[in-house]
Amino acid sequence: MRKKGNYIILWPAYFDKKLSRSRGRRVPLKLSVENPSLTEIDKAARKLGFKTIVEPDKRYPKDWWNYRGRILIKTEKERLRKTLILKKIGKILKELKIQEI
Repeated sequence: MRKKGNYIILWPAYFDKKLSRSRGRRVPLKLSVENPSLTEIDKAARKLGFKTIVEPDKRYPKDWWNYRGRILIKTEKERLRKTLILKKIGKILKELKIQEI
């Protein structure tokens, strides 16, 4: 079902350090982490103040055989650049992974 409104879709593959850019990673290696989970990405997005919707039953088109899910971020009227949001979330993900160790 298609959501109405302005949403940005985040797939875990965008932040996965093990994937190449051609396989779906969208952030630089220095901002990526190994095997990011939906809950970690959701936590990072909420830490930035975004309203999120977690959809665990969705499949990334380049990795259609895996159900890794996706996260929708609600954006307000002013359109934020997706690459900027991805980099900010990647930075927070990196910090969260470091805190876990």
